[in-house]
Amino acid sequence: SNQKYLLALQPFLMMGLQNFEAYHVCTIAVGLVGDIARSVEARIQPFCDEIMSALMQSLQNQSLHRSVKPPVLSCFGDIAMAIGAAFEPYLQVSLMMLLQASQTRAPDDDEELIEYVNSLREGILEAYTGIIQGLKDGDRVEVLVPYVDAIMTFLEVLSVDETRDYEVLGKACGLVGDFASTMGGRIRDQMSRPFVAKLLREGHESGDETIIDTCTWANGVVAQILQQP
Repeated sequence: SNQKYLLALQPFLMMGLQNFEAYHVCTIAVGLVGDIARSVEARIQPFCDEIMSALMQSLQNQSLHRSVKPPVLSCFGDIAMAIGAAFEPYLQVSLMMLLQASQTRAPDDDEELIEYVNSLREGILEAYTGIIQGLKDGDRVEVLVPYVDAIMTFLEVLSVDETRDYEVLGKACGLVGDFASTMGGRIRDQMSRPFVAKLLREGHESGDETIIDTCTWANGVVAQILQQP
């Protein structure tokens, strides 16, 4: 059974997750956790305390190679989607980490840092999307209410970012749609802000078919909320 397989794998996974110095090993372990979460879903729950705690420690570790951060953040989303409502105990601390990571900026002339910040933001967007979907599946969307403004502020930053790449644009438009369809009328005021329309318009103008499809869907969801009496 998967449970046996997980029990056997757990010590190696934990060793990998805690191996901050050998960042390649750490990255592989993080990727594995995401893969396992996607394949065994809710059955990963008994291991989540330990996994989440290792992921948190890695983010707080000064010697962690920055390239490990995006996959670690993205992994929060994989775990949330796997365990649904059971992600709630980890919500506050993971959203705090996402909030911290979303403060990272790159100067306009530092190509390497711009590329890193884009990959970090991709990880943040994947995490938010997974957490929102997981809590929606678990019928616990109301616990997201206190975090609405933080998530919208991040999307607003992305809407005016001249250095964002297409991956970030596409995932940001996807998050708008997921957030709108999950929170509904609760976030009508936030969804009527001009930056939301701007983000979706720029997604439409990207010329990228996948992004255009995402925006068409997201636009429909947002329009539905705004038309509600």
